[in-house]
Amino acid sequence: MLHRLALRVIPQLNAVVTEPDVRKRKRWVMLIPGFVAFILYRLSKDVLPLSDPLVLLAMSGVLAMLTAYWAYAMGRTRTLAQVCRTEAPGRLFWVGGWIGFVYGVQLSLLVLAILALFADYNFLLHPDGPAMMALIIPCTAVTRDAFEIGHVVRMESQGVRMVTFPDGGSFRELLRRDFFHLVRWVGAGVVAGGMTAVAVRAGWTGEGREVGQAILVCVVAACFAHGAFLSGKRPLEDFPERFRIGSWWEACRFWLWPCLTFAVTYYLVQFGFIAFVLRVEDAALLVHLVVGGVTAGLMAGYGYFLGARIFVETQTQGEFSEGLARCPFVMEILAKTGWATSGRKPVEIGQGDPR
Repeated sequence: MLHRLALRVIPQLNAVVTEPDVRKRKRWVMLIPGFVAFILYRLSKDVLPLSDPLVLLAMSGVLAMLTAYWAYAMGRTRTLAQVCRTEAPGRLFWVGGWIGFVYGVQLSLLVLAILALFADYNFLLHPDGPAMMALIIPCTAVTRDAFEIGHVVRMESQGVRMVTFPDGGSFRELLRRDFFHLVRWVGAGVVAGGMTAVAVRAGWTGEGREVGQAILVCVVAACFAHGAFLSGKRPLEDFPERFRIGSWWEACRFWLWPCLTFAVTYYLVQFGFIAFVLRVEDAALLVHLVVGGVTAGLMAGYGYFLGARIFVETQTQGEFSEGLARCPFVMEILAKTGWATSGRKPVEIGQGDPR
């Protein structure tokens, strides 16, 4: 789900995909796949064994993949046939395979996990309602993201230079350029998240342990994500200054979304995989250690990446458009870096700086 974080946190991408005309087109596009998914569910539930989690997830992935291709073409304002003829095979595979199939399966697991953990509505006991939602909700979310990515590609084809493209390429570049700092944050998150899960598992024996463990692990993961984000955004400042908070209101908002929200998302996806794919009712302590560590480690790594990309954007963009300035995080970034008043030119990013 790194593409979703990039589209909403990185200012330039956020400004491009939230312009009023883009949002209006996107709302209309998002109406269709959810309705189609509902119709297909009604037609297929008596034919396919959708009470089997693997069958349900496979159908969700295939529907999401087809939806991703269609929504991507809509974002590019081209027909699907034109996109298939002109787009690079690697890009098509990424849109259909990752943004479509894999992302759709993840979202289905998320839906099933939320219903089981927080609403006591277990898919394995009551398959109809959760199965329908596990098809409709992923298709709608995939439509939104694929449409936005298609619009970003369309803007690039019109000559707009995007500092970051949400396909994971920038993250791999960060791994090559700033591996040490990234691994430090990821490693610290893995240890903290894993130990939190183990401590809760060992010390909490009463009711509500599963929910309590999820909340505590996700709170720890969100804290590491926010800290890593600030560190990546201010790599040239001394250690205490990197974590200076200018606006506590903005800091709390950012901690809640995306840090805590996506920490809960990653935790629940893993919970759904264990509960519905592996069908493990009472997981071993090692499993909880891994889930907690993966959640906090991923969030720390992604937080550092987002901060590093914002740093690169502020250094490479000579000026910001009015739409970009409306991004909720831009004013804080401009105030912290002095970009708005210094009038300095973009600097070249050295080999040792994060990108």
